[in-house]
Amino acid sequence: MKMITKLALSNNKKNKTRSILIMLSIFLTTVLLSAIATFGYGQIKFQSANAEEFYGSYYGSYAGVTEDQIGEMEKRSEFDRIGRAATIGTIENARSISMVWMDNETRDLANLDRQLQEGAFPEQENEIAGQKAMFERIGYPDVKVGDKVNIRFRRNTHETYQEKEFLVSGIMSQTVKEQENRSYTAYVSKACYESLYAPEERAYTIYFSLSDSVDVNSSTLEMTIKDLAEECGINPEYAFDNMYYSMWVLDPGMEMIVGCIVVALIVVFFAVMVIYNIFQVGLIQKIQEYGKIKALGATKKQMKKLVFREGMLLTIISIPAGLIVGTTVSIGFMNSWLSQSTTLGNQDVVQVNMVSIPLLLLCAAASAIAVWAALKRPMKVISRISPVEAIRFQGSQKKNKGLRRGRKQMGVRQLTQANMSMNRKRTITTIISMGLSCVLFVVAANFTGNVSTRYDARKQVPYGQFQIDLTYSKADTAYPENNLDSILKANPLDEELVEQIRKIDAVTDVKIRYMMYAYDQNGNLQSIGVLNKEQFDDEEYQGSLKGEVDYETAAKNGDILYGWSYFIEESGYDLGDTVTMTMGDAGGEARFQGTMTGAFGSSNYDWIITDEAYDQLGLSGKSIGTIWVDCRPQDCADVQNQLEDLLTDKQHYEFSTYQGALETSESSLGMFETLAYGFLLLVGLIAFMNMANTIIISIITRKRELGVMQALGMTNSQMNSMLRNEGVLFTAGSILVSLLVGMPAGYALFCYGREHGYFGLDVYHIPVIEIAAMIIILTALQISLSFILSRNIKKESIVERIRYQE
Repeated sequence: MKMITKLALSNNKKNKTRSILIMLSIFLTTVLLSAIATFGYGQIKFQSANAEEFYGSYYGSYAGVTEDQIGEMEKRSEFDRIGRAATIGTIENARSISMVWMDNETRDLANLDRQLQEGAFPEQENEIAGQKAMFERIGYPDVKVGDKVNIRFRRNTHETYQEKEFLVSGIMSQTVKEQENRSYTAYVSKACYESLYAPEERAYTIYFSLSDSVDVNSSTLEMTIKDLAEECGINPEYAFDNMYYSMWVLDPGMEMIVGCIVVALIVVFFAVMVIYNIFQVGLIQKIQEYGKIKALGATKKQMKKLVFREGMLLTIISIPAGLIVGTTVSIGFMNSWLSQSTTLGNQDVVQVNMVSIPLLLLCAAASAIAVWAALKRPMKVISRISPVEAIRFQGSQKKNKGLRRGRKQMGVRQLTQANMSMNRKRTITTIISMGLSCVLFVVAANFTGNVSTRYDARKQVPYGQFQIDLTYSKADTAYPENNLDSILKANPLDEELVEQIRKIDAVTDVKIRYMMYAYDQNGNLQSIGVLNKEQFDDEEYQGSLKGEVDYETAAKNGDILYGWSYFIEESGYDLGDTVTMTMGDAGGEARFQGTMTGAFGSSNYDWIITDEAYDQLGLSGKSIGTIWVDCRPQDCADVQNQLEDLLTDKQHYEFSTYQGALETSESSLGMFETLAYGFLLLVGLIAFMNMANTIIISIITRKRELGVMQALGMTNSQMNSMLRNEGVLFTAGSILVSLLVGMPAGYALFCYGREHGYFGLDVYHIPVIEIAAMIIILTALQISLSFILSRNIKKESIVERIRYQE
C-alpha cells in the first residue's frame, strides 16, 4: 500500500504540468462549490432570521371585512392573532399618499413599530405620523415631532377635499419599497377614523397569524386562507397571503436550495469532464510506463489504486485552499450586499453565521467525488493493459484498410489536417469536451446578460433623459377636472410646449406620444394610446402578447388592441369581438368601431390604436400624453432646470428622469448583477482551464513528434503556424459546440426566470457582448498559449525532444 502511494506521488512529481493543471481545476471547482453553498446557506439563514423584520409576522390579510365577519374569525381556533387596520382616504398630492389607521396588534404583526424613528404613533384624533419625505411633499420640509401641519385629504373620489389641522406625533423611516415607488403612508388614530366614518360605513383590513394546529406551508397557504375566508363569510377574492414571509419561515428557501443544487451539479459535471480530459489527452504517452509497472507484477486492483491515488493526492492541497477562498469570497460579497440593503432599508437586521461546517465538508466530498468520477475510465483502461502490448505501444494501433494516400509535398495546412484526422475520435472528443465546458458560461451569460440595471431603467423611461407624463383620474366625481377627458380637452402638454422644449440649447431630440379618452358602452372612461409604428413595435417587443399584434394589419383594418393581456377578461370583450366607443381629445369626439385583434403585455393605456386608425376618425387636433427629452449626460442638470421652469404653470403631469430610474434599478439589481458576473468570471476560468489543459497536454505529449518533424526539415515558423492552426480549430469547434448547446439551454433558463417573476428579466435578447467577449478572450488566450508553449519547446534541442519520455 505504501509502495503504491509512493509511486503515485512520484508520477505526480514527474508529470508536473499535468498535476498543476489538475490541481487548478480541482481548486476552481471547490471555490465555486463552496461559494455557492455558503451564499445559499447564508441567504436562507439571513432571510429566515430576518423574515419578520422585512415582511412582518402575519400569514395573510383580508380586505373589506365587517364587524360580524371579524366576530366569526374570533370564534375559530385556526386564527392565532387578529389585528385591524382601515384606510381613511388620500392626501391631496401629485404622488400617492394614503391615510391609514392600524391597531397595536396589526402594527406588531406588520413590524411597523421598528420603522418609528422618533415620537409615537397617533392616539388622539388630531395626531398624525409619517415619513419626512411625505411631509416634505405636502409642504413641510423640516417637520419635527410636535409641529402642527394642515393637511387636505378626502375619503374617496366622490368627495371633495377637506382640510384638518394635525399634530405630528411621530416620524417614520422610509422603506425600500416606498423609496422606489415614491409612494407614502400617513398614520392616524382610531379616534380619527371613527370620527370620519359612521359605524355602518366602517370596513377593515384584517391582518392575522395562524395557530400551530393549522398544517400549512408556502404552497398551501393561499388556498388555506381562502378556505377560511369563505367559512367566515369573507369574499375569498379579498384574501391575500404574505408570500415572502411564508416562503422563508414555513418553507425556507426551497427555490434557493434547488437552484444551488442544480448549479452545483452542473459545476461538478464540468469538473469531471475537465479532469477526465487532462488524463485522457496524456494517457497515450504513459501507456508504456503503466505497462512496465504491470509487467513487474502489479495486479488490476493495484493499477486502479495507482491511478486513483495519483488523482486523490492532488486534492490534498486543492480542496482545502478552494474551500477557504470560496467561503471568503462569498462572505465578503454577502456582507457587502447586506450593508447596502441595510442602508437602503434603514432596518436593523439580525446578523447570522454564514459558515456551515457540514456544508463545507459536503463541498469537499463533492470535489473528491468529481475527481473519482473523472478517474473511473482511466482506471478501467489502465487496469486492462496487457504488459507486452503496452511496452510495444507506439501510439495509434489502428491500421488503415486499403491504399495509403501519400503526398509529394507537405505544408502547414496538410500537417494540421493530418494531425487532426490521425485520431478523429480524440479530436472530436476534445472539441466536444472543450465546447461543453463553455456551455455553462453561455447559459449563465444568457441569464445574466438579460438582467441589466440600464435595461430595467429603460423600461421606466424608454427614451432620452427625461419623461413628462400626464397624470389623471378616471372616476373623480368631486373634481371632474382631474379626469382624463377634461385634461385632454385642455391639452396641457401641447405643441407650443414641445416647441419651447426644442428651443432649449442643450436639447438634442424630443419625441412625443399621443393619447385619447374614450367612453365605452357602459359610459366608463377609458384611456387610449395612439402609437406610430416605432412606438407600436416597442410595445410589441415587450412580449406577453395575446392574439394578433401587428402594426400593418391594425393600421390597415382600423383594429383596436387591449393594453393588458393578463387582464383581458376584465375588458368585457374576447379576441375577435367588435369594440364600439366614443373617442375624443383636444380635436373633438368621434365614434369608433373596430375589432379587438390582440392585447399587449403591459402598456400604460387601457386600449391602443395606431396613428393611421386615428386619422380615420377625422379629428383635427391631437392631445399629447407623453414627452421624451434627450440631451447629453453632462447637460442633464441644466436641461432639467429649464424644463422645470417651463412646467411651472402646468398641472396634471409627472416628471421622471432616466438617472432616477437607473438609481432605483441599481438599488435592487446592482448587487445581483455583481454576483452574476462574478459567477460568470469563475465559470469562464473553468472553461479556459479546460482549453489550456488540452493545448498544453497535447503539445507536451507530442514533443517527440515535433522534434522528429523538425529533424526532417520543418522550420520553427512552420511549427508555430501548425500549433496555432490546431488551436484555432479546437477553439472554433469548442465555440460552435458551446453555442449550439448553450443558447437553447440559456433561453430556456431565461423563460423559466421570466415566468417565475425573477427581477430584471422581461424581454430576451442575445447576450452578444458576453459571447463576443468569450470568443475574443478564448481566441487570444489560445494563440498566446500556442506561442508561449512553442517558444518553450524551441528552447530544447531537437535531440532532447526526440529523446523526450515524460
